[in-house]
Amino acid sequence: MASELTSKQSAILDFIQGYVSENGSAPSLREIGRHFDLSVGTVQDQVEALRRKGALARQPVQARGIRLPSSAGQIPILGRVFAGTLHAAMEDVEGHLAIEKTRNASDLFALRVRGDSMEGAGIFDGDHVIVRRSPVANDGDIVVARMEDETTVKRLRLTAGKPLLCPENSRYRPIEGPFDIIGVVVELRRRFQ
Repeated sequence: MASELTSKQSAILDFIQGYVSENGSAPSLREIGRHFDLSVGTVQDQVEALRRKGALARQPVQARGIRLPSSAGQIPILGRVFAGTLHAAMEDVEGHLAIEKTRNASDLFALRVRGDSMEGAGIFDGDHVIVRRSPVANDGDIVVARMEDETTVKRLRLTAGKPLLCPENSRYRPIEGPFDIIGVVVELRRRFQ
């Protein structure tokens, strides 16, 4: 599908997907127009073209009626996970992220990363990690782990049979257990704007 989209349509689709990820709902036509400095009529034409190409669905009588196509599911953004020192877990739903229906959405959730301890793994402050719920992980997996009421995202290392949560930034030290694995990071999402 992406090869069928014009560069303007691709930019608008990226904006809509990012907006849905951040806010849990679609932007209005006016908001899209303001972002791209386009008239509402031009935005309507572009959204209709995206709908015809299968990149968007639309509910015409509903305000903010733009929808991601049915091939995309939604998973909740459950708050923030800290990539740094441990911080209190935050589990309020902040919005939703679109995922392909080929994935089992019931096993997935997203968290917004705060901190810089995983920069060496390419995970930066403000990124979203998509996590598959699992109480177990393999050596080398990037995991979300909980110690008492605090959570963090780190790389799991098994050293002499002892699990460690290892940062990917030399300014931080590994964390020894006991801790519980909440899930394994399976995808990273980043917005550039």
